Formats: sequence, structure tokens, C-alpha cells
Amino acid sequence: MANAAQQVKQAGIRENLRQFLWLVFSTILVGMTVGLERTVVPLLGKDVYHVTSMTLIFAFIIAFGVTKAILNLAAGHFSDAVGRRPVLIMGWLFGIPMIALLLFVHTWSAVILANIFLGANQAFAWTMTITKQLDLVGSRERGLAMGINEATGYIGVSVSTILTGVIAARYGLLQAPFVYGAAVLLVGLGTSVLVVRETRGHVLQEAKTNAAAQAQYMSRDMLREQSARERVSVGKIFWITTVGNPTLSAISQAGLVNKLADTLVWAMLPLYLANLHASIVAIGLIGGVYTMVWGFAQFGTGILSDKIGRKPPIVAGMGLLGVGILAFGFGHAFVWWMVTAGIMGLGMALLYPNLNAAVADVAPPQIRGGVLGVYRLWRDGGYAIGGLLLGVTSRSLGMLHSVDLIGVIVLISMVVLLFRMQETHPRLRKTVT
Repeated sequence: MANAAQQVKQAGIRENLRQFLWLVFSTILVGMTVGLERTVVPLLGKDVYHVTSMTLIFAFIIAFGVTKAILNLAAGHFSDAVGRRPVLIMGWLFGIPMIALLLFVHTWSAVILANIFLGANQAFAWTMTITKQLDLVGSRERGLAMGINEATGYIGVSVSTILTGVIAARYGLLQAPFVYGAAVLLVGLGTSVLVVRETRGHVLQEAKTNAAAQAQYMSRDMLREQSARERVSVGKIFWITTVGNPTLSAISQAGLVNKLADTLVWAMLPLYLANLHASIVAIGLIGGVYTMVWGFAQFGTGILSDKIGRKPPIVAGMGLLGVGILAFGFGHAFVWWMVTAGIMGLGMALLYPNLNAAVADVAPPQIRGGVLGVYRLWRDGGYAIGGLLLGVTSRSLGMLHSVDLIGVIVLISMVVLLFRMQETHPRLRKTVT
């Protein structure tokens, strides 16, 4: 009996504090890895490799988005089948060719290829830190866990966004920022191999204790398959997440649109600001404020959703994000850009972690990785769609009108959420029949 009791996995941050904190550290490193490109790479294409086509400049983020979107889906299902830890380690291994290409092969084609490996790194590594933290905490602290994950990850993005701007201004765009990136990569890989543990035991425990509560919110088709103890197919999960469940469908489109907005900040705004003669350091600071506010505010917005529900902060965040984007283009001063970037970051903070939490509220624990994978497929597909859209519209309409178009799309997405999404918090939602 004593041995059996010791095998019970307790859910909660306090109960799993050591592993949770290691995952926090890993998430910071994942964010630092993707953040090293946010100031440097668009300017590298324009000023070092002299790429004149806007679509070709945005090809790096299109390659990143397509890869990350597809591999999010694969990572989720792979983690359900073989475990979270092997997928996390694989994500860091994908970072090795990425950083090698950026350091040693100085062509724009190599940058695009490097971003395919970066997309794989982010899909496997960040998806697994999220999934593993959700495994550890259970439903009671899900919003808090997602707030911490996204906050620390985007603090890492912000640190790298600012730091690489400073490094590039002092040592040049071509190599020095990526030496820093190599150091981050090695620490991330070492942490995942040496100290991070598997969390599937917590999933099995949650599946036993939460079966009745999860059953309330799933469609009859999925319940029928679960009761028959059949594995839900990838196609069935894709259909339910994308179309069949109105709430998951609304969340998926919102995830895609918020990445349209992030593509704007990542790929377009550095070029837009450079055309207005902003310095590299100023561009890094503006991008850093956006990600810093996004990062730090999520410590509170995740907790907020545990108190008042997921839908209110998600809808409010999408509204603030759209207004911030539209306001950004109205000004031509550093302070104005800093303030509106902060508004955009606050909008992201309200919606971003709570979209993940809402998906996890709905998904049964046995297939949580798969459902999150489909959501993240659509969400990160926004990078690819955003890159193509901005490439076309910036050439045909101009950069400013491209900025305005994304702002309008974000506000339309807010309306879709308002009318199509139901509250998902286990304590506040209505029973679905």
C-alpha cells in the first residue's frame, strides 16, 4: 500500500516545484533562442545581403511559420505516444544546424534554411515546456501555469531582442549575435538532458480523476470513442479542433490572427522603422518593450483568467492588440512607438496564455498534446500567412497600409471570439449537452 501511494502523482505547482522551475528556466531559453532574430534578421536581409524583394525578405519567417505549424501537430501526437521529454530534447537538437548555418554560411538562403530548423526547435521545445507544465499543475492552476510559461518565454524573447540590437550595433549584424545564440542553445540542451524529467505519469493520474469533469465538455462523437477506449484519430482531433467544436474553432482562428500581428512586429516593423531612420538600438528597444510588456504582464493575466474566466481577457486582449497596431502607424516619434508597442504587448499578454489555457480546459488529458498540437498548427501557421500577406500588401499598398490592414483583421477576430467562443474555465463554464 505504501508503494502504491508513492506512485500517485500529485498535481500542482507547489507539489512539483523543482521540475516546474526547471521548465520555467527551459522556457526562458527557448524564448531567448527565437528572440535573437527579432532585431537582427530583417535588417540582415536588407543591409548585409541587400535583398530588395519584400516577399523574399519575409521568406525567413514564412519558412519558420510553416515548419513550426506542421511540427506543432507532430510534436503533440508524438509526445502523447512516446513521452514529453524525448520531444523536448529533440527540439534542442534541431537548434544545432540552425545556429551553425547562421554562424558559418553567410547567404540569405542559409538564413531561410536556418529558420526551418528554428521552427522545428520552437515547435518541439516550446510545445513541450507548455505541455509538461500543464501535466504537472492540473486544472486548478492551469491559467497561472500558462501565464508563467508565456511570461518567462517572452521575457526571454525580449532580453534577446534588446541584447542582439546592442551586440549588432557594437560588433556588427553578421556573426556576433549568433555566437550569443549558440551559448543559449547549449545551455538549453544540457538542461533538458540532465535535469528535466518525464511527466506522463501525471497525465495518467489526471485522466483517472478528471474523467467525469472532462466528459461534460466534449462532443458525443469524442465521448463515444473514449468510452470504447479507442485512440482518437489525428483526423478526428483535427476536425473537432478546427471546425466541429465552436469554441476550439474560434480559439484556433484567434491564435492564427495573433500570429499575424506578431509577424508584423517581428518582420515588418524593423523595416518600417528603419525606413523612418530609427537606429538599430531604437528598433531593438521598441521591439523589446512589446515583448517585455507581453512577458511580464502574463504573470498577472494567467491568474486573472483563473479568477474571472478565459473569455473576458482573451476578447479584451484582442481588442487592445488591434487598437495598438492601428495607433502605432499614426505616430512618428520614438516615445509614441514605445507606448503603442506597450499597448500591443498588453493585448498579447491578455489573450496569449489564456488561449492555451482554454484549449487545455476543453481537451481530455489523454489527447491534450494532440489537441494543443492542432491549435498550435493553426496559431503558428499565422507566421507563414502573415509573411505572405505582408510581403504582398507592403509592395502593393505600402508598409503603413499593411500595418493598418493587420490591425483591422485583429479587430474582426475579436468579434468572432465574442460571438462564437464559450467560457471554458471548469468552474465557470456551462455544461454542454
